[in-house]
Amino acid sequence: MRSPGELGARRDAAKQLKVLMPSCFHRLSISDELAGHLDAGNGGDDTALPMALVVNSFGKVWQVEVGRDGGGAFLGPGWPEFVAANGFGVGWFLVLRHEGRGVLTVKAFDLTCCLKESRGLQPSTATRSNRYGSHKPQFIKVLLPDFTEKMLIPPAFVQRYVSEAQQSSKMAIIASQFGKFWPIEVNKDGSGMFLAGGWSQFLAFHGISEGDVMLLRYEGNMVFKMKVFGLNGCQKDLKGRATGTQQNTERQKEAHLCRKHERSSGKEDRRPKGSLSSSNKGSRKKRRFCSLENGERPSIKKEMNTYSVKIFLSLATTFCDLIGLVGECTITLKTSMKSTKCWQVGARRYKNYGYLGGKRWKSFCMENKIRAGDVCTFHIVEAALWHVVITHNSDRIG
Repeated sequence: MRSPGELGARRDAAKQLKVLMPSCFHRLSISDELAGHLDAGNGGDDTALPMALVVNSFGKVWQVEVGRDGGGAFLGPGWPEFVAANGFGVGWFLVLRHEGRGVLTVKAFDLTCCLKESRGLQPSTATRSNRYGSHKPQFIKVLLPDFTEKMLIPPAFVQRYVSEAQQSSKMAIIASQFGKFWPIEVNKDGSGMFLAGGWSQFLAFHGISEGDVMLLRYEGNMVFKMKVFGLNGCQKDLKGRATGTQQNTERQKEAHLCRKHERSSGKEDRRPKGSLSSSNKGSRKKRRFCSLENGERPSIKKEMNTYSVKIFLSLATTFCDLIGLVGECTITLKTSMKSTKCWQVGARRYKNYGYLGGKRWKSFCMENKIRAGDVCTFHIVEAALWHVVITHNSDRIG
């Protein structure tokens, strides 16, 4: 039996989530926190090259050197052999956990989002144990905008581990990492099983936002335990709260500025030409432009963060209402109105927010070298045509 000290050490173990890219097959960058735990596990001897004992889900061990360079800490010699022996592929998720004394366990989730160790095992035998704990069926999901109201349980996971009787269940229970149990309504259609009713409230209470990655471990009888990792790959310390995340705060600030401008302007304008709303029949409400910049047409200034660049750019509902953004549509972005170059970017409006996102939004950011800290000002020429003025952070500092 483990001592209380050992149990406490396991609870405080450093964890990190990684997505395997081609460059990760040669060596894997790790956080300074995780590297520090590995250093301590090797006795803190600065004269010796730290060595990690990397353990796969079956309990087999590889020796891997821990190195450092200008880019930070990484798993080096021995890592390529570990990856090849376990058959990892591009796009897989890895969850690394320091177990103490230089031991690093690795859970791998393949493209079905299921824990690789559990694949092929019958539900009755899927729970296996080794000296580093139980490996129950697990799956991993990135929280995309479409999953904020309901989230699909991976069909491959349902097929392997959820019995037919349980698939008819109307309710699932999720246990968060600080011990609270949440009932979530389960919906089912031709696409599969969804966590639906109560899901958005669950996310908001725990401060789980788009781009976060959720790891759910199946305890049986539609009961799941959950851990959450942020965009930086580190496990989030979930604190129950009624309000949302940084992006919710940004949307509230943006909406406040819109309302403030409306009160101070004291005049009404018409919507931009080509409004995106599907129908205005029966509505005679007058609308004003939300202009955060001086000018006749609406515009909005956004300071970009990691989420804005890599996931999506949030838009306040006030702003969406003013330009008539309803449902899904395509926005044409141009960085110069004199040029024919443009980007067709997907936009979508939900009840509580709107956003620009998708692969084409990422391409727009990449091709224009937009990074966190840069400022983009969107001038609404027409409802579906936006002129974007980009101010790079380096230009502002200079």
